[in-house]
Amino acid sequence: MTDRQLQNCNSGGQFMDRGRMNQNGVVQPLLTDLYQITMAYAYWKSGKIDDQSVFDLFFRTNPFHGEFTIFAGLEECLKFLDSFHYSESDIDYLRQTLPEGVENEFFDYLSRLTAKDVTLYAIDEGTVAFPRIPIIKLEGPLIIVQLLETTLLTLVNYASLMATNAARYRMVAGKHVKLLEFGLRRAQGPDGGLSASKYSYTGGFDGTSNVLAGKLFNIPVKGTHAHAYITSFSGIGELKTRLLRHKTTGTTGDLLDHAVRHRQALSQVLDVSQEESSEGELAAMVSYAIAFPDGFMALVDTYDVKSKIQSPKLNNDSESTESKVAHLDGNSRQQMSNGHIATKSFQVKNDHQPVTNGTSTQDALVSNNTIESNFDLSMNRSPNTNIQWNSDQQSLNGLQASTNSIQVLCSSPPNIYLPKYVEKSFRSGLLNFCAVALALNDLGYHAVGIRIDSGDLAYLSCLARETFEKVAIRFKVPWFNTLTIVASNDINEDTILSLNEQGHKIDCFGIGTHLVTCQRQPALGCVYKLVEINGQPRIKLSQDVEKVTMPGHKNAFRLYSADGHALIDLLQKVTEPPPSVGQKVLCRHPFQESKRAYVIPSRVELLYKVYWKDGKITQKLPTLEQVREKVQISLKTLRNDHKRTLNPTPYKVAVSDNLYNFIHDLWLQNAPIGELS
Repeated sequence: MTDRQLQNCNSGGQFMDRGRMNQNGVVQPLLTDLYQITMAYAYWKSGKIDDQSVFDLFFRTNPFHGEFTIFAGLEECLKFLDSFHYSESDIDYLRQTLPEGVENEFFDYLSRLTAKDVTLYAIDEGTVAFPRIPIIKLEGPLIIVQLLETTLLTLVNYASLMATNAARYRMVAGKHVKLLEFGLRRAQGPDGGLSASKYSYTGGFDGTSNVLAGKLFNIPVKGTHAHAYITSFSGIGELKTRLLRHKTTGTTGDLLDHAVRHRQALSQVLDVSQEESSEGELAAMVSYAIAFPDGFMALVDTYDVKSKIQSPKLNNDSESTESKVAHLDGNSRQQMSNGHIATKSFQVKNDHQPVTNGTSTQDALVSNNTIESNFDLSMNRSPNTNIQWNSDQQSLNGLQASTNSIQVLCSSPPNIYLPKYVEKSFRSGLLNFCAVALALNDLGYHAVGIRIDSGDLAYLSCLARETFEKVAIRFKVPWFNTLTIVASNDINEDTILSLNEQGHKIDCFGIGTHLVTCQRQPALGCVYKLVEINGQPRIKLSQDVEKVTMPGHKNAFRLYSADGHALIDLLQKVTEPPPSVGQKVLCRHPFQESKRAYVIPSRVELLYKVYWKDGKITQKLPTLEQVREKVQISLKTLRNDHKRTLNPTPYKVAVSDNLYNFIHDLWLQNAPIGELS
């Protein structure tokens, strides 16, 4: 190992070449709980060095109120077994850390300890898994298998949770929408960020913004730019480079001149005044396009450019309406974004006099009694929503917003014109983007698309798509119809479902916080339980039946129905013959006597394979791409009612009649008999 590799390993968190495989340097035997090592010493002191054990690693409940879990993290577990060894510095540290009186011979024992005598069984990584079915089984000497517990749990728990979360996003987004993981800055530290990138890709995402993850795992790396790039320019005078060579002819052209000329024409086509757009934004887009002419993707919602239309005054007040208008504070804008609530400009009329100032159909109508958002349904925008006006309080019936979300400042019943808050901020960016994209087209390049990071994503994506279609026809550039619309802004599962209902035109979602932190459920809750020692079954009893373990060395089978869908998972003792295709098998609930059914499987799948034995990996490990494909194949074996987001049908997990009787006999043998007095 080189000095640099050694330094990185010592600092932790870096993926280094330890042994045969690329492994995270922080994953080592000391990445464990202290009680594992103190138990190991107590086992050793008690003469249990040669005791043989079986442990099950499983979870009790599916995450996110769903009915399936994606198993992930197996490859990292195998890397850990492959490299398991206490270094000299590890032993020195343990000598200082463990209580006084620990015998030196124990440290000598630890220094020679490896995982060569352990056998690991597991289901394939990327497979759908269910509660109580062990996803990993380990058998081997009690001390070493005990020492593996914490590290294996930390390698499996987050990986499986993350892959499951990503798979759920993939299902609600649909197969034609791209998903990008943008969560590194919000992840739980650098290792959490790397794991999130890896396992979101496993679960079905198409790429990541995490450059290191791209290098380590060969994941496609994608990204645009931040608002900071746009705001770093205040005007076109700051452009130091305006020239760009034509892609095919090599002739140099002034990209800014082309963009300004196209912006003037676009202003009439899109009915957007050039005064409504930001010169600094145009300069920023031109400079970015010069830097990446073949990959121009622009953020288009940086500035809130107010309407230039003069509004009537309130009574005799000379203050302009724009200073009196309904405003949305930052928190309210967040609540009303993401497509949950359509946020539009409001236009006020008197009940007895229609408004005829030529405002667009996207304006909303406010009467003395009702504010009506009048959306163009032909563009699949949100349906009309009524907000009732009350002189004592602002009640927003039909909208999920607090009374502070919209404040109309007036001393009498509303009679004001309100500016186009969301639309204007977006129209500046959209106008400037289209101008720069057409300028690039003049020089032989095709822009990629836009990113929207705030506002009503459903409405704005429809507006953007309609705009691109207009430009494609007016300027005879058919490729404009295929420009990509990327949406970000704290998106979660419910956001995507809401956007789907509103008929959004988004091609790609950039998802960060809710994905990588698994905010709906931050932990999977895998556990690691002793189920057999020296051939004798062990059971953990609890007043909470969910925490009672299923003892003994077991096999798991997945039984399929005639239509090819997974029907039930069945646990059996390893000594039982496996179920056969076409033969009736009695399947029982592990703890409820009345729940039982006969199943005649059309296909039987043994879930476990031996992945580690005699100190080596015994299966050819799949690539990350193959695991990613496995996830989608495995999900297809489930019925849709098991996968739906709302009230999914529970998938059945059962035990054989033999195992059922075995569990309950052992339960009675170990349960204490109470005494009444």
